[in-house]
Amino acid sequence: MFARIVLSACFALVSVAYIAQPAYAIPFFWEVFNEKVVPADPKEEPAKAFATTATASKCNVCHIDGQSKKERNAYGAALDELLDKANFDKERLEKEKDKATEEVVAALEKVKAMKVNKEDEKSPTFADNISAGKLPSEIAKAQPMPEPTPEPMPMESAAEEKTGLVLDQAALDKLKAEIRKEVKAELSTDLRKSMADAIKTQLQVIDIVKAHPLAPVDDATEEEAIKQITARGGRVNVLAQNSDEKVVSFHLSDKPIDDEALALVRKLRNVVEINARGTAVTDEGVKQLVGLPNLQKLNLAQTGITDAALIYLVPHTKLTYLNLYGTKVTDKGINVLANLTSLKNLYLWQTGASQEGADALESQLTGLEVNLGS
Repeated sequence: MFARIVLSACFALVSVAYIAQPAYAIPFFWEVFNEKVVPADPKEEPAKAFATTATASKCNVCHIDGQSKKERNAYGAALDELLDKANFDKERLEKEKDKATEEVVAALEKVKAMKVNKEDEKSPTFADNISAGKLPSEIAKAQPMPEPTPEPMPMESAAEEKTGLVLDQAALDKLKAEIRKEVKAELSTDLRKSMADAIKTQLQVIDIVKAHPLAPVDDATEEEAIKQITARGGRVNVLAQNSDEKVVSFHLSDKPIDDEALALVRKLRNVVEINARGTAVTDEGVKQLVGLPNLQKLNLAQTGITDAALIYLVPHTKLTYLNLYGTKVTDKGINVLANLTSLKNLYLWQTGASQEGADALESQLTGLEVNLGS
């Protein structure tokens, strides 16, 4: 999530920042990283190599060279889940910079122990790479494997001698035909069920959209909604300069945030990101989000939502990021998320979802990464 990534532009000053906190946090994150991770005056390798590489790479310590700044490498993605950039605005840094520094240092220390490739047991940790003088997320290039020398095909007599089996072509053809028949029948059954489930879901979504029409929003309506959200301790920020894309954050509020508060978002235009982490939002609150045409990122971690809420997320066809950490969702519920074809990052730490359920969902959506935590 762009509004939540630590080292937001990863040590580089960027021209695009939230209006309410113009690039103030970026030097702060670099200051902490530079002081705590990058050696100040290294004399020996590999510390010297790491200091040189990190300083030269700047934003590419967390981001991917040549790609959008919204795209992060494994190190940037790991930090993104631990820190919220909105929690390090100018006002807070002026009042409690020491506490904010401690939070960033704790995140940097925690990330060190994580593996660069969490799917590979032999993958180095970020700390391993740093100790070796590399960027934290650097992955060694695999050495090409030598071409295997083909073994000669055994003679029929040798096969008969070892197995005692004489292959009869007619019997083999019959066996192949039976296998094809069984596979075809099983595949047909799966396809019919899959198609039926997909059609059922789409019909539900059509009914949901009809039941939750989005009313036109004018300037006065939006202004009043922003006032009410602010009064409840929420924030409405513009994603970037010269843009009307809005980010709504409730997770830092010192007041109760419930379904009624979340419903105020419907009165805003062009909302692309909502953070309701740790609030009292329930399934009913998720229903209130139906109709937001441009929603791309949604954080519902540690809220009261269940499987019943997930069908109401399907209308958000542009959703790429969804955080359900610490909720009551299960394998039965997350299956419906296969209809979110744009989804790329799904977080299911401490939920009822299993590895089998996560794998099944990933197999249905190209490019989806489901994170179940450690």
